[in-house]
Amino acid sequence: MEPDDEHDDEGSSGPLLPPADRLWRHPSELSFASATPAGGRATLAMAAAASGDMRLWVVALVAASIGALLATGVAYTTGGARTRTVSVPAVERDMLTPAVTLASAAATSEFLVGASKVRGACVTLYARDAHGTRVSSGVVFRSDGMLLTTAHTVHGAQSLTVTVSGAKRTARIIAVDQATDLAVVKIEGNSYEPAPLGSALGLRVGDTVLAMRPSSGGSGSGSDTPGDKGWIGALGKEITASTGELSDLLQIDMTQAPQTVGGPVVDNHGAVVAIMSAFGDSGKSRDFATPIDIAREVASQLLATGRVVPVWLGVEGADLASDIAKTLGVEGGAVVHKVYTGSPAATAGIKDGDVILAIDGQVVTSMPNLVTALHAHPPGTEVRLDVHRDGDPKTVTARLEAPPTGDH
Repeated sequence: MEPDDEHDDEGSSGPLLPPADRLWRHPSELSFASATPAGGRATLAMAAAASGDMRLWVVALVAASIGALLATGVAYTTGGARTRTVSVPAVERDMLTPAVTLASAAATSEFLVGASKVRGACVTLYARDAHGTRVSSGVVFRSDGMLLTTAHTVHGAQSLTVTVSGAKRTARIIAVDQATDLAVVKIEGNSYEPAPLGSALGLRVGDTVLAMRPSSGGSGSGSDTPGDKGWIGALGKEITASTGELSDLLQIDMTQAPQTVGGPVVDNHGAVVAIMSAFGDSGKSRDFATPIDIAREVASQLLATGRVVPVWLGVEGADLASDIAKTLGVEGGAVVHKVYTGSPAATAGIKDGDVILAIDGQVVTSMPNLVTALHAHPPGTEVRLDVHRDGDPKTVTARLEAPPTGDH
């Protein structure tokens, strides 16, 4: 990144503050719901499927700071199931605000109403250190100035400033999570307008989204380009980023080359559904974004405790084949191929061959979809799973746990 001399006179980002309460109620309460990286990061593993192009997804552990699942036969020997402590243990106690929920689905001109609201919550961040200035985007998700952005663009900064709606503000890093490459930053002051947060669980391949750009300020008329239009190209993607492996990402095929990472991705109802994480190789118009369900839970845990604890369901599975889904009259599902002894799934009565069709009433269309839904829950949460077994529908309740730390 080129240095931004205009901001070089800013001071330190300030000291870290004491622990905070949770940001919001859990998404399940609001009715909306891999390679193995270095440093012991657990991942979502995939193996060959039994038929066609169906891939086997390991859901043994939803791990590594909510970012992925532990790989079968690997996670227990590598120590990937351990609870990680993020690099900034102290967090700020700040005012709580009501949860922002999915914007109205009433018919509107595509993106226009929602995008204008989200754009006011977009910021440009300037993180300075001895090597220069790193520029990224972010989005305010609480009225007290808490925002989400990428960790690799702000971690280690000696000073941090943001530009929001054309105004320059100082900021401080509250906490970062390297495994998901997410960071929580606090802007000085209060009374900010937060972006409405939605859910990525309803996204399907081919859906249209908008990667938002911060406003350039000025008249505030929004005459400059609000963002770049794109389409969901794939779900549950893995990439190798500068900080390591990132899993369970959305692939977004863009109409033009991307600008900066860390900004919000908006659906056509005007709700934030993802945080832009990385760009495709060689400047291709292809981006990767972290589902907001994952980002929300990571931020919630960082602000509550300063660390992120993974969750464990304890199954392996694969996407439901399209022909079987058609026979069952469903959009899709996650087929269970293995249940771990003593796991939450085993205790709940999940069996090999079960097809998981919904979690807490949210339709599950694939294994990546199930993984994202699980990521939105901390350990200790009870989830309701709707399953199809031998032609009959069943509902079971599983209490998600932190992953075991020893050999399985």
